[in-house]
Amino acid sequence: GKSQSKEPERPLPPLGPVTVDPKGGVSIAIRAKPGSKQNAVTDVTTEAVSVAIAAPPTEGEANAELCRYLSKVLELRKSDVVLDK
Repeated sequence: GKSQSKEPERPLPPLGPVTVDPKGGVSIAIRAKPGSKQNAVTDVTTEAVSVAIAAPPTEGEANAELCRYLSKVLELRKSDVVLDK
């Protein structure tokens, strides 16, 4: 029969706002909207997950609240949620 050449494994291309790196880390493209009335996931597109944040965009308050909210929603420790701009 025919011998089949097996291609080396390579990471899958991103299929939306969530990607997994080779070490198992998960990245989520977030479009944050600070200054909202309450924290909420407001939209999911192929580019990003939109998240309304009930904190002002000053002195890192919205970023801290975004990490806190995502850790709660994803059931992760806050220390496991890292912002990468």
